[in-house]
Amino acid sequence: MTPDPVTKPAALVIDDDANIREVLQVLLETAGFAVDTLSDGIDAITLKKEYQVILLDMKMPIFEGARLTDYWRLTDPAILRRVILLSGYSRLSLDRDFGTYATVAKPFDYRQLLTIVENCSRQTDL
Repeated sequence: MTPDPVTKPAALVIDDDANIREVLQVLLETAGFAVDTLSDGIDAITLKKEYQVILLDMKMPIFEGARLTDYWRLTDPAILRRVILLSGYSRLSLDRDFGTYATVAKPFDYRQLLTIVENCSRQTDL
């Protein structure tokens, strides 16, 4: 399903760090996305709407990114094609295949991240 050209593509940022959530929200809104934010993966178990892009932090205190991707793999694997993992936690998490669109190491280059986000949102076979 492709977004209506008049409607902004929807993005979801899931990160326990309020500063990173805010930076990503501003970056994505500046690039033309409608952005929602959540502070932990537990809040994303059931998504209330469809997102073209989901930026997911790997390390969170309650329900971390790996656990959420495992849950989605079992319940709705199509979501994973819209997920970009953000990991500053461990090199091991970058080596594992989570079935997501991409994995980006923190700290990230914002231009590179934005390119990945835009490419992810342009997928038409969702």
